[in-house]
Amino acid sequence: VYVQSNRPLCDVGGGSGLKYRGRGGQNVRFVDSHMHLSEYADASPLLRLAESSETLLVSASVGRESSKKSLALVRGSRGKALAFVGVHPSEAETEGPMDWLRKAAAEATGIGEVGLDPKYSEVSRGTAQMKAFTLQLEIAEKTGKPVQVHTRGAEDACLETLSSYQVSSVQLHWFEGERKAPEAEGRGYYLSFGPALLWSKKLMRIASRYERRLLLTESDGPVGFGALGGAGG
Repeated sequence: VYVQSNRPLCDVGGGSGLKYRGRGGQNVRFVDSHMHLSEYADASPLLRLAESSETLLVSASVGRESSKKSLALVRGSRGKALAFVGVHPSEAETEGPMDWLRKAAAEATGIGEVGLDPKYSEVSRGTAQMKAFTLQLEIAEKTGKPVQVHTRGAEDACLETLSSYQVSSVQLHWFEGERKAPEAEGRGYYLSFGPALLWSKKLMRIASRYERRLLLTESDGPVGFGALGGAGG
């Protein structure tokens, strides 16, 4: 997987990622822009592979414990992984106080995976999901950190909420909102796509019409998916 952009989602550092000369003499860095190191039973083989192949892994978190684990794994990754910390929509009702996040954000590269998803609970104003989402956007705004946003089934609500915050950079993870893609593109948001891009005609349409410099690829590993599956976790 790779990302080519003149305005990166986050600063990956001069020594991170495989670089080679692509078309037009541009440098390309190989990056998995969204995956979950903390969810692997043993992430060490993956980190060794990343190191040997000079690949960069961007690890998203789903709650306090996974954020803590992601940060620890990244510290020992020899610069081959970056950590995003945050509370996933699925955990918003059970996570409890999020005072820990401000300290974690200071060490992390960004805030994520955050967002809204009606599959798990209500996403309207005043709900646990919306409160968690807006709190994390406030932290991202104050710290100048980029965010990775989960939008499945709530693209309208996510984009409306994001419009109220001055966030340095936004990645809409495994984005499926075809109707809202032009709005996201107009705001300069990144879209990332997982393996389903290889067979989903809708995702192919979204990606083919979106500004190329704003397209990212991801594995969402170790989240499973099938040929008939939808968006990642």
